[in-house]
Amino acid sequence: MVHMSDSEKGHPPARVRLKDVAEAAGLSLTTVSRAFSRPGRVSERTVRYVHQVANELGYIPDPIAPVEEKRQLRSVIAVLVANLDNPVFVDMIHGMDTRLAEYGFVTSVVDFQEDPVREIEVAERLAPFVDAVVFASPRTSSTSIRKIAQVVPTVVADRVVRGVPSIVVDDRAATADAMEYLSRLGHGKVTYLAGPDGSWQDGYRWNSLHLASRRIGMTMRRVAGESFLREGGRRAVDEFLRNPTTAVVSYDDLMAIGFMEGLAARGYAIPDRCSVIGFDGIVQGAEYTPQLSTIAIDYRDLGSAAARCLISRLLHIGESAGPVVRVPAEFIPRASTAPAPRR
Repeated sequence: MVHMSDSEKGHPPARVRLKDVAEAAGLSLTTVSRAFSRPGRVSERTVRYVHQVANELGYIPDPIAPVEEKRQLRSVIAVLVANLDNPVFVDMIHGMDTRLAEYGFVTSVVDFQEDPVREIEVAERLAPFVDAVVFASPRTSSTSIRKIAQVVPTVVADRVVRGVPSIVVDDRAATADAMEYLSRLGHGKVTYLAGPDGSWQDGYRWNSLHLASRRIGMTMRRVAGESFLREGGRRAVDEFLRNPTTAVVSYDDLMAIGFMEGLAARGYAIPDRCSVIGFDGIVQGAEYTPQLSTIAIDYRDLGSAAARCLISRLLHIGESAGPVVRVPAEFIPRASTAPAPRR
């Protein structure tokens, strides 16, 4: 006689119970229960193991409500990204998603295309339906972000917002290394290709460059940028050539590549007539000819740091970080920089 399963009979399969997870994991029911309801009472390793076994069995926990947050967890994190055309945000999301997935969370990514109005509108609409919101390189005001943080746990990546946990790049040492390197090569005046309006990171990088150049006696000038993409770099060429310098530092690698393309189209040799340095350390810069010197940042690590901050808040696992977590950068000299041309 052939026995039919519940699903074959048209009935839904039996729901996996917490007891089933405990038996499969070889742990007590109390330990497994705490891994979901009070994870701070067991080790992080045990929590990760229990979630792994539960996911394999298809166990769906009842929503839990940490006392601190007074809200039910839905296992969904909203990530608002300035522009996915920039590969640094893809790396940031990968780092974040990989870490969050270990605890059963999924990420819902929204590209707000540099529009601060759309950014805050999306955040307001999603806040009641997600466990937390991550602002990745936000363009909206700090006041608006703090209002969202009053409604739902919030983390800011790539910018500091007072009163909200923030993960940022500390590139001051790497920026100083880059400027000292240019100085040793004989460059006395440097142009900065600025990033998009509303970018906190643009202001931070300009200040770091300005302080470093002043300390070693170099002169900085600033050329406004229309976009952080390659097209923004190409458009900056005409303004640069009105008062050229022997070296350029770009807001990011994409702009730097576009700038080099624009100079090459005008017969302006790099690095013979102009040395170029970018920010971010993306793969495209290492593959370009000449290879781009860059102030490199591990954006996967930055995303992972943002995820750890959320896990600490939502599941009470691990040590709570301070209000600002800083990820270091590294200057990598390559073929796009050379000694300043002799006059």
